[in-house]
Amino acid sequence: MSGLNAIMDNSLSALLAAQAGLATSGHNIANANTPGFNRQDVIFGTRRAEILGYGSIGRGVEVLGIRRIQDEFLLNNMRVQTSRLHSYAAVDTALYDIEGILGSIDNDHLGDALNNFFSAWNDLAQPPVNDSLKLNVVSKAETLVADFRAIEEALRGLETDLEKNIQAETANLNRLLRDIGELNRQVMAAESNGHPANDLRDQRDLRISQLAELAEVSVLEREDGSKDIILAGRTMVARDRVTLFEGIYRPDGDGYTFAVVTAGNQQDVNLSPGKLQGLLTARDVHVTAVREQLDAVARQLITEVNNLHTQGLTSGGRGVMFFTGDSMSTIGVNESLLNNESLVATGTTGAAADNEIALAIADLGRSSLVGPARKSINESYRSVVTDVAGKLNSFGFMVENQLSVVASLSARMASVSGVSLDEEGANLVRFQNSYNAAAKVIATVQEMYDTLLAIV
Repeated sequence: MSGLNAIMDNSLSALLAAQAGLATSGHNIANANTPGFNRQDVIFGTRRAEILGYGSIGRGVEVLGIRRIQDEFLLNNMRVQTSRLHSYAAVDTALYDIEGILGSIDNDHLGDALNNFFSAWNDLAQPPVNDSLKLNVVSKAETLVADFRAIEEALRGLETDLEKNIQAETANLNRLLRDIGELNRQVMAAESNGHPANDLRDQRDLRISQLAELAEVSVLEREDGSKDIILAGRTMVARDRVTLFEGIYRPDGDGYTFAVVTAGNQQDVNLSPGKLQGLLTARDVHVTAVREQLDAVARQLITEVNNLHTQGLTSGGRGVMFFTGDSMSTIGVNESLLNNESLVATGTTGAAADNEIALAIADLGRSSLVGPARKSINESYRSVVTDVAGKLNSFGFMVENQLSVVASLSARMASVSGVSLDEEGANLVRFQNSYNAAAKVIATVQEMYDTLLAIV
């Protein structure tokens, strides 16, 4: 009877092992499309043999555990590259929006408005001077002012949108930190019996990968199964204790900063690569830089045109300031010129044929006549558009390359941790055959029991 019991025990262990294998393969198949899921595998081991006088007899198989198939090094590399991708992409998107506001190198509204303004002065300067063309000069100036203000408004709107995105992603980052802290607590509780909480670990790693999209993250795993999350050199999650980001601020002289609050004290920390840094860079560098450069163009236009126009002479007396203001948002056409275009000065003597001032203003837009010491107004503006186009091309190239890197790493991770339905289907057949064979042995032992009982 002891021999039959041993056979029965072996067969039951095989039956239970096959059940574990079937359950694990079924779990893998069920989660084949679940984000962040890592394929699981059953670890089998032989049970300690029974030592008899004539030798040792095996006592079957046991399930040692269920392991997650994961390459931690590959996962960490993936997170680093993902952080860089989202940083580049945020800047690239903002530059694309800026180009949409300004227009391309070959087709931009403000550039056309500047050309039309100086062309109107050039037409006015052609002898004999035609006073009726003064109204055209004022009209083109109004169009130019309108374009400056429209661009200013659009850039301010883009800054506002970026600010909203920054605040939204900051809230998202804090939510992910809270989730990771809570999952740490659940993992520690679930693994207190010594067995890994595979599905909870998957959920936690998914949150960490989502966090890496916002800011580059370092991870330190403790012996209790929890993971510390380090951002910008600071531990933001330690077991289930979480430190949150309080807010994001514009850069000071030391670079881009955002704040955390610990023990009631607010401290600025340097932002690591990720979507948040990209959004900050887009707002505080690229959009602001373009707006400041265009302010400088508007200021140059106002100053140089006014300097020349006030030297002129008309029937109404000394030439008035042509433009008012000192930036894109404040530029305007002098109200007196809007009410009386005859106050547009064409020369310094007031004579009908004097076109000296008109020619000089028209020449402000011609780089060949300004000289090598400085740029013409048109040149100053074109350098802004060219700079944006160059940066957009550069970041577009970086995004494209980074997408290739991330795609390659993603494919490698899928080959290691992803679920292959063909492989799992083969495992199902293998474990089913093992189960059927073990069940057949059990049935055979049962028949042997029946035979023995009948003899007795």
